Amino acid sequence: MNGTAASVELEGRTIGDILAELDERAEAMGSIIVEVAINGAPLSPDELAEASNGDASGEGTVGLVAEPAADLKARGLETLLELVGAAAEAAGSGDADAVLAASDAWAAYRRSFGGLFSAEEASFVDAFGERLSGGRPEADLAQLAESLSAFFGERLAELRDPAAAMEAAARVFDAIKDDLSEVPVRLQTGKDAAAMRTMVVAVELINKTVRIMPEFIRTASGLPLEVDGVAMPEFYGQLNEVLRELAQAFESKDGVLIGDIAEYEIRPRLDSFYSAVRAAAGAP
Repeated sequence: MNGTAASVELEGRTIGDILAELDERAEAMGSIIVEVAINGAPLSPDELAEASNGDASGEGTVGLVAEPAADLKARGLETLLELVGAAAEAAGSGDADAVLAASDAWAAYRRSFGGLFSAEEASFVDAFGERLSGGRPEADLAQLAESLSAFFGERLAELRDPAAAMEAAARVFDAIKDDLSEVPVRLQTGKDAAAMRTMVVAVELINKTVRIMPEFIRTASGLPLEVDGVAMPEFYGQLNEVLRELAQAFESKDGVLIGDIAEYEIRPRLDSFYSAVRAAAGAP
């Protein structure tokens, strides 16, 4: 893989078995296999499917090229933003042929890069494709294109500079941390709207932090290994668990639990995390 020999058990296994194992290893390292070659010859998808049934213990070599998933997705997002702009321009021109070409290009992009997107991201991509192919009014498509550019522009910025994205998240936390402590009181005194606004921002902040975390951990220098005595991977898992618990509290409309999570789970965890990150980076 990328010129480095991999030690795997071959006896009694197919090439497909080996590729599946190495794909898992690449994924664990934050990479994606983008090319498979047998005896130096790159394989097409159809050729790969056929070769996967071959005996792994036979003569020959299998070479793999893997790229960091973040780099691959960043390139995919750059292309997406270009296509959004081109599609909005085509719709604005009133040229039916240009709109049809933009729609075809969007569909081809979705087929090629769809696997890089989360369910949330894919829903936005699909919605734009439906509007584009449905010939929606120019203003409607232009507004959606603007929203899409902002949404995916933020995701691209996170991939390009996860440290800066994490600092931006920390600043958002600074702005809402006192409000998080007030959520229980506001829920108990009829100020539900204010409390819910804080929780919506908090949920988005946790989502952003969890989303940035893998690439931040991979690329950051001087990253703290622990937060309040908890190893960073374990802390990351705990933060995900808090998000799941909060979702269940919202689903059951349990205001008391929502308030408790805000004050006793979200605020102290994020406060400790951002403090540790800033201390490691030498930031105030």
